[in-house]
Amino acid sequence: MLNSNKLPMRITLGELLHDCANTYWDKPCLTEAETGQLVTYGELEQQVNRLANGFRQSLSLSNNYVAILLENSIKYIQLTYALKKIDLIEVSINRAFRGESLKRMINLTASEVLVTSPAHFDALESVIEDLTQIKTLVIIDEDDKGLKDAQNRFSKHQVLNFNQLMSNNSTHPVSTAKDTDVAAIMFTSGTTGVSKGCMLSHRYAVRTAECMIEPFRLTADDINYTPYPLSHIGPAYYEFLPMLMTGGQTILRNGFSLSSFWPEVARHGATWFMCLGSVQQLLYSAPTCAEEKQHQVTRCWATPAPVPKEDFDRRFNLHLIPGGGYGSTDAGWVVVPQWDNPGGVVLPHFDIAIVDENDDPVPPGEDGELLIRPLEPGVMSDGYFGMPEKTLESRRNLWFHTGDIACIDNEGLFHFRCRIAERIRVRGEMVSGFEVEEAVLGHPSIEDAAVIGVPAAMGEEDIHLFVTLKRDSEIATDEIGDQLKQYCKDRMAKFMIPSVVTVLKDMPRTTTGKTEKGTLRDIVVRSSKIGN
Repeated sequence: MLNSNKLPMRITLGELLHDCANTYWDKPCLTEAETGQLVTYGELEQQVNRLANGFRQSLSLSNNYVAILLENSIKYIQLTYALKKIDLIEVSINRAFRGESLKRMINLTASEVLVTSPAHFDALESVIEDLTQIKTLVIIDEDDKGLKDAQNRFSKHQVLNFNQLMSNNSTHPVSTAKDTDVAAIMFTSGTTGVSKGCMLSHRYAVRTAECMIEPFRLTADDINYTPYPLSHIGPAYYEFLPMLMTGGQTILRNGFSLSSFWPEVARHGATWFMCLGSVQQLLYSAPTCAEEKQHQVTRCWATPAPVPKEDFDRRFNLHLIPGGGYGSTDAGWVVVPQWDNPGGVVLPHFDIAIVDENDDPVPPGEDGELLIRPLEPGVMSDGYFGMPEKTLESRRNLWFHTGDIACIDNEGLFHFRCRIAERIRVRGEMVSGFEVEEAVLGHPSIEDAAVIGVPAAMGEEDIHLFVTLKRDSEIATDEIGDQLKQYCKDRMAKFMIPSVVTVLKDMPRTTTGKTEKGTLRDIVVRSSKIGN
């Protein structure tokens, strides 16, 4: 375990922002990569306070949940911290979701307010009649055009401009919350079924951030570059929050762009970044450019990927911190990487076990399922909102079962191996196969559907969809793949769209009626051998 002599920090996120702003008032805090718009710590604190006071004055809510469906921006950060100052709970919706998944996420907490932008009007319009609890839409837009469009499209709802909620009162509102109270709900695919809303406390966020500082050697001189969605714990708690705590700066981009990555990193003077998902492979496979060496980056961290560290370091003139770490929305930030060793170190506020199929511990060096439990309140997700049975199912025998394979070596260091849970990791996103199948089954010609993850060319996985057709279907078998991909484009996030579609005469099933996905994997293996 990592030894720490520091007294644990007990603070809510709103109070943390207030303290950091007073410490680093005139320092740059946030910059939008594309526009160059910048706010200092003091400006961010004042904007957050104005929004928090305006929210309290303008909106009367019967519950504490506020849904957010937004692209990355300074206003996104303003909003999330304003909510925390007045004890409202951020419900962060993945901005890429569509259809049933989007409707389910918004309805789950019965949020009465949804903060969004014109970029999401089409997706919302298709489900708005089913968003039974939403009363008010708050629109972030640079002019009145988006507001008028929203008023026309969503005429049954109160529609407000984000700027209307900005009070003239910039006084810091003191929160009455405890640091173990829920601060945000962020969604994850979990181990099975639909996306689950993880209830995350203030302490969860703070612990995650403060445990990034030492292993990543972060200081007030650092500048982080992040293109990942703020609805994820990565940019919210692994990147922006530790920068806030150390007095550093965050460069926030609205989505990853391979062509813009190194030019923006160099232009903004970034000193570190994270390679989530396939970013490491994408950078390494891209053509060379001048900026990939002419920058101020000293280190980055990547999830395990098949790119040689020495070659990566040499090409990009930086230090790649080896894999080593482990975290998830469900569990929190549990294992931190070491600067030069691929083995990770378990944090002192967690206990882990590597077990066999009976939950019995396996010997050091042997692979098994990773189980986790907290040794301190609030550092792990408090469970899945509105899904008590799923919460209990994931916490059997008083341990959280990750569905992941790992090992602890003879020196006590942690090594992640692979995932065994029914999740598919596609371009940095954890996809629930159930939700892809659910959407595909809405097609009038589809009788049955099942998806599995298959190895992708750039690492991680692609989605392989298997379907059977209804007897009265008039679609030719060789046309169904293209039709289904087009059908999926309007109903799910881009990263959820299957890469390969295979039509079967009959779906293989177990004796209990479940899809036999082992047989589907065998079909993929056989077809790949034939192709070779």
